[in-house]
Amino acid sequence: MSDIFLRSFPTDSERQKRVGHFFEKSLLPSLSKSDSDFFDLEIGCGHGHWLTEYSTSNKQLFCVGIDLITKRITKATAKKEKRCLDNLFFYKAEAQEFVSLIPKPIQIRNTFIMFPDPWPKKRHHKRRIIQQDFLSLLHSRTIENGTFFFRTDHEPYFEWTVEKISQSSFWKTSEVAFPLEHNSYFQELLPDFKTTCASPVH
Repeated sequence: MSDIFLRSFPTDSERQKRVGHFFEKSLLPSLSKSDSDFFDLEIGCGHGHWLTEYSTSNKQLFCVGIDLITKRITKATAKKEKRCLDNLFFYKAEAQEFVSLIPKPIQIRNTFIMFPDPWPKKRHHKRRIIQQDFLSLLHSRTIENGTFFFRTDHEPYFEWTVEKISQSSFWKTSEVAFPLEHNSYFQELLPDFKTTCASPVH
């Protein structure tokens, strides 16, 4: 998170209140109007290329993209506004904090994590988002027939993720097709990638 952001929201409670405000004032009213109680989530949405296309193709779904970089969220929001997509939201937030604060009346349907920072050095592996604690948290906020999609061009991180899923008591590898193949910014930069997906265990 940037220094400006941390100065604006210096404590955990202030950041949590901020995320809660997003749900209360933005996402929940929109879901309520459409009589829906779930949304699709992209963690690390970047400039919003892929999620904007996905939302355009699935206007009956509500989608949220989160990222920690302010400029990315600004550019992603500009794409949303240019296309007048009322079903799409971009928000600056940390993944674990955001997921943990999803209010109980709503849940995630599909989660997409594409080309995350692989933190390749062994001493940095603890910073990878795919950890057992995160998989447990994500499961607790995912609908029964939801799916978790993961895509990376980094072979060791792909193997890491497959192993973490196989070790998890909350997820099992599935064969669900990736819902939209679109040449996003990262996919053009990183054409050699692998995808895995998992379904929640209930």
